[in-house]
Amino acid sequence: MALKGYLLKVGGEIFPLRFVFKESYRITPNRRQDLDSTRNANGKMTRNVLDHMPSTISFQTKPMYNDELEKMMSFIRDKYENDKERKVELEFYCPDTNSYKTGDFYIPDIEYPIIKVELEQNRILYNGFTLEFIEY
Repeated sequence: MALKGYLLKVGGEIFPLRFVFKESYRITPNRRQDLDSTRNANGKMTRNVLDHMPSTISFQTKPMYNDELEKMMSFIRDKYENDKERKVELEFYCPDTNSYKTGDFYIPDIEYPIIKVELEQNRILYNGFTLEFIEY
């Protein structure tokens, strides 16, 4: 299977890339996890790699006013499976396998840096920030 015209679906809907600096899109697929791996007296490692290999996806958003930020964040919030955890289901293109994978991810805390506040227009301009998805 090859690329099907999108990089990321959140809760079954294509994430709009108009919010993203595409060149900042990063994916680390299939992170290996070890459990009780050890080295012997000669320094040779014996690995116990777990079957579950979670992925991480991150990107830098474009600067945007609060109304656009709300559109992007409500697109994501509407798909939360668990609000407290910020848990969402993602389908994403995996370059390792030239295919799509699906998994449950959470969004860690986000910092929203302000460029300027326009009180007369009731607008705030936010600088780009990193949005990250970490698989369970």
